[in-house]
Amino acid sequence: MAVFTGHNSWGRTRSPKNIVGSQGGEVETVTEVSLVGVTAAAEGLGYFLQNQRYLHVLLEDGNEPAKVPQAITVYGYCHAFLRWFPLPAGPAVAGTPLGAVATILTAPTDEGVAPGHDDFLPSGRFYRTYEVLGIDKVAFVGATAADDRTTIFAATSTF
Repeated sequence: MAVFTGHNSWGRTRSPKNIVGSQGGEVETVTEVSLVGVTAAAEGLGYFLQNQRYLHVLLEDGNEPAKVPQAITVYGYCHAFLRWFPLPAGPAVAGTPLGAVATILTAPTDEGVAPGHDDFLPSGRFYRTYEVLGIDKVAFVGATAADDRTTIFAATSTF
C-alpha cells in the first residue's frame, strides 16, 4: 500500500509571502547602529528571506501630516560573511565593481486627509521589487527604530 505524502514546494512561493509571518503585517525599522559589528544582537535582527529570489516592498505614508516620511535603507545579511551591508538598488553596473548604490526608499508625502482615510489612495504608496539572490536576511534601517512617519510592508517570492 502506498503512503501518501503531501507536496512540498521546498520554500518556493508562487505569490508573495509576507516576511513578518502574517498577511498584512508591518515591518519594523532598526537604526544603522544596531547592525554594526559581529555580535549576537546584530545577527538576531532583520527578517529571514528563506532563500527566496525577490523582495517586494510597499511603503505608505504614516498619516502624520506634520512629519516628512522617513527614508529607509534596505540592508542585506549573509550568514557566510556574518555581516550586514546596504542592499544594492540593482545589478552591478559596468565600471563599478560594487554595483549600484544602496536601496534607499522614501514613502510618498501625506495626502493631508484624516488618518486611515488615505489607506486606499494609490498616490500614498511606493512599491518596488528587488532581486535578493544569496541574501539570508534583510533589515529596514531608518533614522529611528520606531517611527510612525512611514509604514513598511515586505514580502518575498520565488517567481
